[in-house]
Amino acid sequence: MDNKKQRGQRRKLLSLKKNIEKFQPFQYIEEDYEHFHVPCRNDFINSKRTSGKIKTAFIKGWIATTEKFIEQKPSELTFCKVVSLICEQNLWDSQIIIFYSEDYYNSFWNRQGDEQKWTLNKEDHSLIQERNVQTKLKEVSYDEEIIDENEKFSEILWFYLE
Repeated sequence: MDNKKQRGQRRKLLSLKKNIEKFQPFQYIEEDYEHFHVPCRNDFINSKRTSGKIKTAFIKGWIATTEKFIEQKPSELTFCKVVSLICEQNLWDSQIIIFYSEDYYNSFWNRQGDEQKWTLNKEDHSLIQERNVQTKLKEVSYDEEIIDENEKFSEILWFYLE
């Protein structure tokens, strides 16, 4: 399947954007957080055959949705942070996370366990500059390492914070 041409990329992207527009944030404010995953039936967005322009358009839309959620934050909440996570190598795993608990938000960034480790990336590399995405959100990246039954996976996680 990896060698198959990705047909209908623009149509699939438009469908994906329409599904993203259906997100209803601030529905679970009694919880510590709520999150939204990429709403796509197939993972065309991850395919090696999907064009870079389509992937960049997805990233722009994902960050724009995050900015929209920030603008829509209810003023009566004592604590609320909206964060966008973009998994560069696996866009399908990207999320928008809304934190309602300050304790949970602060503990979220500490991933130093035996099975998962995050290391703050101090390189000058920037996903939004590379993709020419305009945003006022703060960009932070982590190198993620996951160890699962003697297998090791690594990935760069990009976070966009208010």
